[in-house]
Amino acid sequence: MAKSEKLSVNADCNGCQNIDNSFLCIYISDFVKKFRNYNKDEFIIAISGLKKFIPKDDNNLTWLFEQLKENNFKIEFEGNEENIHEIDITCKNITKNTSFNFKYQIHNLPTIVELSSKTDIHLVGIFITRIVAQIISKLKTLYKAIVLDLDDTLWKGTLSEDGIDKIIENMNSEKAIPFIEFMKFVKALGIELGIFIAISSRNDSKMVETLIEKLDVNIFPLKNQLDYIIANNNDKSENIRIISEQLSILPSSIVFIDDNQIVRDEVKQKWSEVFVPEWGNHNELVTKLIAGCIFERAELSINSQNRRKQYKIIQTERIQNSLPKLNVKVLNDDQHTESIKLYSKSNQFKFSLNDDNFNDDTESLYFEIIRENGENLGICSAVTFSRINDIFNINNWAISCRYFELGLEEFILLYIQKIANVNKIFFDHQHTEYNQKVSEMITKYSDAFKENDKKSTFELNFTKAIIDTFNKNTNLGII
Repeated sequence: MAKSEKLSVNADCNGCQNIDNSFLCIYISDFVKKFRNYNKDEFIIAISGLKKFIPKDDNNLTWLFEQLKENNFKIEFEGNEENIHEIDITCKNITKNTSFNFKYQIHNLPTIVELSSKTDIHLVGIFITRIVAQIISKLKTLYKAIVLDLDDTLWKGTLSEDGIDKIIENMNSEKAIPFIEFMKFVKALGIELGIFIAISSRNDSKMVETLIEKLDVNIFPLKNQLDYIIANNNDKSENIRIISEQLSILPSSIVFIDDNQIVRDEVKQKWSEVFVPEWGNHNELVTKLIAGCIFERAELSINSQNRRKQYKIIQTERIQNSLPKLNVKVLNDDQHTESIKLYSKSNQFKFSLNDDNFNDDTESLYFEIIRENGENLGICSAVTFSRINDIFNINNWAISCRYFELGLEEFILLYIQKIANVNKIFFDHQHTEYNQKVSEMITKYSDAFKENDKKSTFELNFTKAIIDTFNKNTNLGII
């Protein structure tokens, strides 16, 4: 390995000890450990079929198993099959005393072999990283957006120095091939997985807009695929703050890509929770993102594919009317299935950390946003509650980040008041560093929320003035 590559490996390891594999370091530090910021449960993962394929004295594999165990993922191997085409997995949640089974299908072995050759991770190690990533992805979506620099990241050259014509010339030459291939990869993330794609560039905004308009989609595949563009002289860390607010996601959900080491270091210093990979070329960068399971998903989801479309529709509705006229459909969630999915993946607006431990007498509802033309924009919120005598208690309430501040909060509070039909309504509440949107709402309507001494419960105080305020601040209707 060349000296420059060695420096890149060390820079990526984020304190990893006794390992010289940046790809595994990223997987552990920026994927597995990141999950542990949200979930502390202990898991035992029983894997059938791989036992005979584990090599002896493979330092990378040994380190991987040790790190997974340290992060409460204990791997156990069963069976002695000599041929496998699918891997049976039993995942036991020791903390919650639950378990589930699934199969990991082995497909396209040449591609996996190629990844193994690029990363020096044994095939078994790649399978293990994918299996654990599938489990994590069922519980939490870690990365939702990719923020990209432009100059020498998406196109060859510096716009402010080279000018528009030179950039176009560069992108029509062989120099552009790695840039174009990388953009195709990012475009696929956006279309297939619903990853938000944003630009943060230290350039004149009008020049950027003009150049992107002139670039053909064949040499700039991200044309018409960008969810947000910001071009100015700000520090990139400040632009990331703006982008996260615009997309209604946390900075911790962002992957930031920039060719400039100084800029990368600045963002890392200001936003330690943002994933900022080290890279020397686009092929290395893509390999790190794939091997690190950064954009891993447990399923191919139409709802996820439509996420960016839904975001644009909601943004358009907001521009046309600060309180858009939309409809809400309320559905019973008898098995808490949809509610648990939303609770496990929500952060910014979620009252409780109780995602799935509900008593037999609890009920759940989930809510869908419907446009006036009948288009369903997907599940926007869920509420789990119980009724005991004259007390109505909210065990948890979450809202998807796509639907903040369009009147949904007020609509659901009014709906709760209607269905509760009692004098006392309480909310279980656990404040974290993430659920800031809940805190903002409680502060906004401080007259309506009365907290107990431990701040673990809020009583909802409905007065005529409060009901009038909620009605004034929502334009949503029920169907």
